[in-house]
Amino acid sequence: MRTEATVVAINEKHATIQLNRKSACDGCHKQEEGKDCTVCSLLGSNRSFTAVADNPIGAKVGDKVEVETAGGRVLFYAALVFLLPIVVALLAWGIASLFIEREGIRLIIAFIGFAVCFLGVWIYSERIRKNKHDIVIVSVLYEEKNNGI
Repeated sequence: MRTEATVVAINEKHATIQLNRKSACDGCHKQEEGKDCTVCSLLGSNRSFTAVADNPIGAKVGDKVEVETAGGRVLFYAALVFLLPIVVALLAWGIASLFIEREGIRLIIAFIGFAVCFLGVWIYSERIRKNKHDIVIVSVLYEEKNNGI
């Protein structure tokens, strides 16, 4: 999966890049009609975020670059965040159903499973974020020109 980003900081072999989420809404029928999509507005599609990327080509601060992320990793993270907590909550509810007759308590146990799973995903993501960079800068699209300013 490739997208464009801007280098905002350099640190040894890594670069901090700024990406825009707007590309996630490209192709939406609402965009074609000139309207705003409610889902995209709620998810913050027009917001940007920063990430750390490997910088094997030596991009500099201000460069507009093309970055690549393995498609399989993106799908894995999406499943980890969106599907795993639901599966854990259903499993917690199912196991609780074997031993507990009261529906309210089973729902509380399912919610606890859901919350604990999110905590686990957060801990995992923090470890991965600090130790592994899934984004790689593959090319410089254009360099910032400083005219003595």
